[in-house]
Amino acid sequence: MALHEHIRHTPILSASEAPIRMIGAFAESVGQATDLTQVGERILRILSEQLRLPEAAIWIREADGEYHLLASLGHRTLAALPASLPDNHALITCLSDRPRLPASLPDNHALITGLSDRLHLLRYDQASSSPAGSAMISIQAAVCLPLRNKTQFLGLCALGPIGTECHLDEDTVIIAETVARIACNTLDHHLAQDDLRRSSTLMRRTDRLRSLEIMAGGFAHEIRNPLTSIKTFIQLAPQRQQDPVFIREFSQVAIEDVHRIERLLHEILDYASYMTPQPSDVDLNELVTSCLGFVSSTASHRGIRLHTTLAPQLPTLSLDRQQIKQVLLNLLLNALDAMPNGNGVIQIRTRVLPQAGRTAWVQLEVEDEGCGIAPDHLEHIFDPFFTTKHTNSASDGSGLGLTTAHQIVREHGGTLLVESRVGAGSTFSVNLPAPDARTTVSAARE
Repeated sequence: MALHEHIRHTPILSASEAPIRMIGAFAESVGQATDLTQVGERILRILSEQLRLPEAAIWIREADGEYHLLASLGHRTLAALPASLPDNHALITCLSDRPRLPASLPDNHALITGLSDRLHLLRYDQASSSPAGSAMISIQAAVCLPLRNKTQFLGLCALGPIGTECHLDEDTVIIAETVARIACNTLDHHLAQDDLRRSSTLMRRTDRLRSLEIMAGGFAHEIRNPLTSIKTFIQLAPQRQQDPVFIREFSQVAIEDVHRIERLLHEILDYASYMTPQPSDVDLNELVTSCLGFVSSTASHRGIRLHTTLAPQLPTLSLDRQQIKQVLLNLLLNALDAMPNGNGVIQIRTRVLPQAGRTAWVQLEVEDEGCGIAPDHLEHIFDPFFTTKHTNSASDGSGLGLTTAHQIVREHGGTLLVESRVGAGSTFSVNLPAPDARTTVSAARE
């Protein structure tokens, strides 16, 4: 078949109502997709139906600059689909260059140009020695459709196999172009969401590094006493081996200290290696006590006291332990940074809030006696990289801690609120839902 170009001047709305309804249903369907793979599958399904080609695949550009296989459909002869296509792949080059002249392609391809020249559809009709034709043969593609928005080339769809009668009349091409535009908008949205999630993950990892630094310092302080008792026992045991009372009592102390060190190590390793959220039943009071152990040495060194008022009979909370630990550590470190001159008290409280309906709410408060936050700064306090710590040479805060804490609490269905007065300190309140208020945990620890 000779090369030809269709320039369409007929508006899409002049088509019959059936295609319009079909396109509307497609737009609604991809809009409801929850992830990129679902979007890709729905794009391929409608293109396969409209072009009457049973096999299809879609590649999307990712952060590494290559085009990765997102989804495929009925790929009997597309079984050897490449998992990725490089940026200089012949099909990528051909489809992303937006050729305008028919002479730019050999006679055994068809170039169909859209109204806005944003879309061209490449069709293979017979064997070709051109790079694009050879590339189409390699994946048994009869038609290749670019996915491009106003600013960038997002990827391509390939449909086949070669030799299948392709339904490619004027109306079908209009539908294909419309589907491609809708698909690009949806893909662009999901790709932006994925970028946002990756940025959020990177932000949390960066924030966790600071917490780990504090935890490591707290760990060194916490194990000093147990190591001393273990060392003493090892030194004295050879001389007192005939003293059964000494051996029995001191060995028990040494074993308990070993268990204490093991628990501390377990806490740090869990926190450091944590990646995937894992909700479980959590005793919030116990979690508070665990976190305080890691920051107590830092607070003591600065002359700051930590005072707890932990409510008895708290409802059990369904939380990701490591995430909420990160929230509490961030709030404690923020409170310490707010008191650069030391000689103050940080109050940590837990309580049950009055019930609304059948859901109980548990509140965790961290109150400092620091410099407070100016009113015009309060509305930005949870913004990424916003920090008032530049005036405090003792702090190297990144401005990510409160942002991360705010995101985590929201993901748990809770709220993170702040009250502050300049010169009088700040109070951060974490409110978390406790659906089963009948299950309670340990009594208060002072």
